[in-house]
Amino acid sequence: MMSTLAWLEQTAPSIFMRADFYAYFVALIVHAWGMALLVGGGIAVCLRVLGVARGTQLVKWRSLFPVMKMGAVLAAVSGLALLAGYPAKALTNWVFALKFVCLIGGLWLVAHMARVSFSKGVEPVGLVKLQAVLALALLLGGVAAGKLLLYTNQMLLTSDVQFEVAE
Repeated sequence: MMSTLAWLEQTAPSIFMRADFYAYFVALIVHAWGMALLVGGGIAVCLRVLGVARGTQLVKWRSLFPVMKMGAVLAAVSGLALLAGYPAKALTNWVFALKFVCLIGGLWLVAHMARVSFSKGVEPVGLVKLQAVLALALLLGGVAAGKLLLYTNQMLLTSDVQFEVAE
């Protein structure tokens, strides 16, 4: 694995992300915007299912999903750019995997809630509200894990560590 990470660090996109003065920071800002649209939309949907803004019809909340999709595209493209810059930093950190598990699980629950409840026109109850609570916890956990990535990495680059390459 380390040899693969070392190879990735020598690719043109990786070198560009580390060498260009603005590239990493622009990708980080775009990633924050994308996550804000994606996760913010998910949180808003969860809060509506839990009773906030009860005066609005659930079906109207479907209009958030195109915005969330745009956020997903921004987050994915910028996330890949950030990953290209420091692959060892992310791919050797279990918190990186936790971020994905939380976000994918939370967003799947949000999509499931929308499919099940939004077209019926009745206020959600029982299991749907429980899904909203779980989705909210997962989305917030994913954001927290993303922020913890700044502080939990064991290595920045493979060149920072000595390792044996099997021949």
